[in-house]
Amino acid sequence: MNSNTLSALFIGINENRGAALASAFHRLGYVCRHSSIAEMGALGNAIRHEAPDLLLLNQSDSQIDLPNCLEAIKNNQIDLPVIVLSEDPELLPDHQIADVLNTDDNARIARSCVREFWSLQTRRALKDTQTQLKAAEDRSELILSQSDDAIAYVADGMIISVNKHFAETFGFNDPDDLDCQPIMDLVNSSDQDRLKNALRSAGKGDSAQISLSARHQDGSDVEATMTLTMTTLDDEDCIQLAIHDESAMAGEGVSAAIDTLTGFSSSDRFRLRLDDVAAHGLGKNSEGALLLVGLDRYAALRAEYGVSGADLLIQDLSLTLRDELPQAEFGRVASDAIGIIINGYSSEEALATAQSLCATIERRSVTIRNDVTGYTISIAVFPITSAKQPSGQALLDTSIALCEEIRDDAGGSGNNAELYVRARQQLNTSEDPSVLFEDAKSDKRLQLMYQPIVSLAEDDKHYYEITLGLSDQQEDEISGEGLVSAFEALGDNTDLDRWIIVEATRQFVKSRSTGRSTRLILNLSSNVFKDKGLLAWLNVALKAAELPADALIFQFRAESCAKSLKPAIGFTDKLRALGANIALRSTNPLSDDKNSLTQLQPLLTKLDVDIESSNDLSAAIQAVQEVGSKAIITGVESAATLATLWQLKPDYVQGGYIHSPSLTMDYDFGEG
Repeated sequence: MNSNTLSALFIGINENRGAALASAFHRLGYVCRHSSIAEMGALGNAIRHEAPDLLLLNQSDSQIDLPNCLEAIKNNQIDLPVIVLSEDPELLPDHQIADVLNTDDNARIARSCVREFWSLQTRRALKDTQTQLKAAEDRSELILSQSDDAIAYVADGMIISVNKHFAETFGFNDPDDLDCQPIMDLVNSSDQDRLKNALRSAGKGDSAQISLSARHQDGSDVEATMTLTMTTLDDEDCIQLAIHDESAMAGEGVSAAIDTLTGFSSSDRFRLRLDDVAAHGLGKNSEGALLLVGLDRYAALRAEYGVSGADLLIQDLSLTLRDELPQAEFGRVASDAIGIIINGYSSEEALATAQSLCATIERRSVTIRNDVTGYTISIAVFPITSAKQPSGQALLDTSIALCEEIRDDAGGSGNNAELYVRARQQLNTSEDPSVLFEDAKSDKRLQLMYQPIVSLAEDDKHYYEITLGLSDQQEDEISGEGLVSAFEALGDNTDLDRWIIVEATRQFVKSRSTGRSTRLILNLSSNVFKDKGLLAWLNVALKAAELPADALIFQFRAESCAKSLKPAIGFTDKLRALGANIALRSTNPLSDDKNSLTQLQPLLTKLDVDIESSNDLSAAIQAVQEVGSKAIITGVESAATLATLWQLKPDYVQGGYIHSPSLTMDYDFGEG
């Protein structure tokens, strides 16, 4: 049925009155399909088979008594709103009568009918939803009770239900013992960040799979592979965690979990582990590497010694690798290749480790059919960082290709290790800003540019404005300022802002001049207004760097502040309480940005205005100074411009004539 079409059963309403009521419904935007009955015998059949949405009874003209009508509806157990037209003052609505009207106003009657129609629709929808919910809960209960997997349901990080298998996996006899426990309490600290990432992914509707180290109740470790999916339990959105039965996986033929020759993970299982690493990282140790170890001249050795002889070489290699890297994760990814995930290694350390492995293997010898032979390996080293990684299969394909390049460069002999160096990424403006940031950071292309701001008054405070730059920027790539703006468009991501703060304070500590009151002006996005943890984090960072809070001024575009004025005011108040302050970049302090200046009262205001128009510029400077802020004029590119500005009396000036942006803070303010 259409939402604007209702069916009505009329009793005691003649044809003319029925047509008038239909017209009243039409004027309200509804179509009323009605039928009429005059005898009690027809009532039961009408309400059962015609399934009306409501019953309208005119008591004065009805041949059917109202009590008999209500009794028939009750006996048929039908939810049917009854509206009565009556002049009886003692007749009132009750649990069976929806409304009583003593009017001839057809429009009012139609409005009452429409109201009861929607009440009925709501009740029907609720009943359907409750039926669906009950079916879903029954399915969930069936899954919990009969599944071979260990299953838990988590909401807001808390366990709300588990099955017996899940409880037993962690050493609990009663599933109720895990109710309301934080899921993180069951996971080793090294993998908690990765599980948080997986929970966030699942919470957005994306299924996730993660392998991690959990804690048994007796203190031992439990290695678990979990699949996380969004679901509903007891009418509450939650995430289902399923720990798969490893023994069942091992019996699945081609998908077996263990390679029988080496004891390492199978190719399929290891690739899934790499998918997990690509999606969720390596935990607290964000750096590591994939080592792809390939046996050199494998085809020639197998031809010479047969399959069994080649297997002996692979076994010797696997035992040696495990001895050399006991904490690593291993997988046999091909007949002649072994993958290794090492955690907590920088790129340089991973390469040195790989080169050491090559030397160790070169010194080994294996006896095959009374013949003593040696062998060598080539190792591709693929760094794993916090930057976005490709899929597990892409990691393997890239690493295998690099192994072949190593052998080709050595004339087929190999016996070397090389670090994979990714080709520089093109930072296209149409891409996800988060990906652009990670790519630029991974390629070490992000850089901070420092430009001095010089006082035209007798002020002993010296400022550097910090802007974000990209090394070797090409014409069609995003700029540093464009990247900040792109992040601002995301609305809530402060990863770039935090990176700028960390890098700026780190460099500032190194170059800060003793005895000089030098301060940094950092250009940030307005996203920080919504980051509730940023100021507490900043306070800790400043104390660790032994910097006073007033050494930092956070600069925002006045236009961005105007769009989020209330959170901007709250952020500014807390920032000042910490000891730091804000600056604004304004294009029109006389009108568009005036409210932001008045409300926020920034310490400094940088005017991005036309310095060729002295009258407009003078008024802009005065407007800024009237709210207690100090005016910075930028774009000073000549002595003539500087001479003009002396007459207008801004507080500070900035531009290429004074000093261009540079990678160092080396300006001599004493000469300014």
